[in-house]
Amino acid sequence: MNAHEKDEQHAQQRRAIFDTIPLPAFIVDEDVRILDFNTAAAPMLGADPAAALYRRGGEVFHCLHSETAGCGCAKPCQDCVIRRSVNRAMMGVATCQELHEAELRGSQGIVSISLLVTASLLPYTETPQVLLILETATETATPHGASARR
Repeated sequence: MNAHEKDEQHAQQRRAIFDTIPLPAFIVDEDVRILDFNTAAAPMLGADPAAALYRRGGEVFHCLHSETAGCGCAKPCQDCVIRRSVNRAMMGVATCQELHEAELRGSQGIVSISLLVTASLLPYTETPQVLLILETATETATPHGASARR
């Protein structure tokens, strides 16, 4: 097996591990732009999950605050647990875990959701990236109407 084949095999193994995580997991950059997501995250992203790529999390998840100024630009974004957790992970703080009460615009109106947010800096990436896991802490509806439960 040559070096290219080994690299491809390692990439496939990493993908398989990422997709077996049973919770919605995302790889994001410093501005919480979604660079990748696992299989469990796809239902949170609507009918066309690939359309979420390279967009900020608040826009993808239909955060009410992102509607007015864009994700990361509204005054409440300064206190956003997701954004703060990603920033802390980027600064090298060990895995961050925090509860977040989010208000999202769902297909049936405004949805309040409790999330356990986990963020951890990924090692060995060309540019800094964070593994972001969003676990529902209560039974609720996702922004796109699917039921989610912890």
